Amino acid sequence: IDEIIDRCILVVRNSPKTMVPLNVDLESMVTSNLNQIGMPENIIGYQYVRTSIIMITENPDWLHSVTARLYPKVAEIHNTTPSKVERNIRNAIEIAWNKGDRHVFEQLFNTKPTNSKFIAKVADKLRLEMKNNNIIK
Repeated sequence: IDEIIDRCILVVRNSPKTMVPLNVDLESMVTSNLNQIGMPENIIGYQYVRTSIIMITENPDWLHSVTARLYPKVAEIHNTTPSKVERNIRNAIEIAWNKGDRHVFEQLFNTKPTNSKFIAKVADKLRLEMKNNNIIK
């Protein structure tokens, strides 16, 4: 039975459509990265940023339609509007930029990033970490 489970995991990991990591809590990884940057967890935008990064990590193609696809989906999940999602994400990034760990922020970005650039960069960083740890292909 263990061998069958191991083979199933291997097949799923090697599937080109698999973006959901196995044996890893993606939410914890996102939370850790946002904490390193210094984004406060007590602001509304934090949850929207977190959800957006998870969704982009799992579906990188959504980066091409942030306003048309990502914001509406995040708004649906959090029972709000896409414009509030966009505004609160921008506010969360602004607060992290001004009050967070400037050194960590500057390692990732040269200037204050747009919403899309912030989400894309953190999601890409997570995908690289997962790839380097053989979590995804």
